[in-house]
Amino acid sequence: MRLSAIIVAFAIATIARDAEAYPQFQFSTGSERCQACHFAPDGGGLINDFGRSEASDTISWGGDGRFLHGAWTPPAALALGGDFRIAGLSRTRAEDDPVLTAFPMQADLYARVAAGPISIHLTGGLNGTARSRPDGAGIETYLVSREHYVMYQREPGELYVRAGRFYPVLGLRSHDHTALARRALDYYLLDEPYALGAGTAGGTWEAHASLFAPDPLPSTNAGARAYGVTAYYERYVGTGSVAAQARFAETSDDRRILVGGVGKWWLAGPGILLLGELDLQRQTIEGSEIARLQVLAYAGATKVMLPGLSIGIAAQRWDPDLRLRGSSRNTAELDVKLFPWAHVELHLLGRVGVIGGRGTSPDTLAMLQLHYYP
Repeated sequence: MRLSAIIVAFAIATIARDAEAYPQFQFSTGSERCQACHFAPDGGGLINDFGRSEASDTISWGGDGRFLHGAWTPPAALALGGDFRIAGLSRTRAEDDPVLTAFPMQADLYARVAAGPISIHLTGGLNGTARSRPDGAGIETYLVSREHYVMYQREPGELYVRAGRFYPVLGLRSHDHTALARRALDYYLLDEPYALGAGTAGGTWEAHASLFAPDPLPSTNAGARAYGVTAYYERYVGTGSVAAQARFAETSDDRRILVGGVGKWWLAGPGILLLGELDLQRQTIEGSEIARLQVLAYAGATKVMLPGLSIGIAAQRWDPDLRLRGSSRNTAELDVKLFPWAHVELHLLGRVGVIGGRGTSPDTLAMLQLHYYP
């Protein structure tokens, strides 16, 4: 097979990749804030030196968590990393034939360059969009930068301001892009807008706010082309936290106003982390006086057995219109993560989903991933 054909197949396959942070490690590893391990103020993406030491000493059974396993140490002003995944998948849907396949899933590289409190963050990888491309499209159409921004912050946890392409802080920020809590709230693949964000933190709280606008390049954007604003406030209480959030988003077709909350609680005795989210959204369709009331609900529990293993269960519900019976999406899932050594993860995800009351013919998904980060 020609190299160009291999690259095309690889890029198309990445439409089923994971990204972002693992909220299951907040509190369960002893760290309250996501930025303890990540350079981004809301977690996800490139991990810092402390995060790399946690990856080897706390999360995994062993190994050297440093970049390239310690073979080379970048200069202090430069941080590098990446995420690479391959997966095997079995899926059934009521209206489709069963699917059994294996494919490359993710290939992203990360870089951060810092000069004092100013830093540039860049994520670059393969564009897995399902959109058709014009005849004769070059290899550059298969590459994309899902995140790139400039940030000012003197120390982690202090005031920050960033501008560029990134997800505004909202919700649980799950690593699983197929979760209803991401898909329904415009946090799916290539949904990242361009934004101006700011935030700060105190001893027992943190707050974030963002203004956002759509990506001007349709070929690198697959989500709602919305303008809007988000606000997120999280308060730490004991071994957990509660958060309030709001978002206003407007496109040429609709307007959405969301209010909701997020809860996290670490039960140290049994070693279980509880996660929950509940959002109410009002959607107004352009040219119509009728408004939809929508509800998103998420509840999950993860048994964290560090080092090396976590097992989670979760239930999700998305109601796109409370007035329409049978329109809800409901899922139940099992999530198992194994970290045999630093830089390596095995991830098994099993999910059963139904639309409305169609309980006799559920959709099923089973996926096994091998994840490596340099």
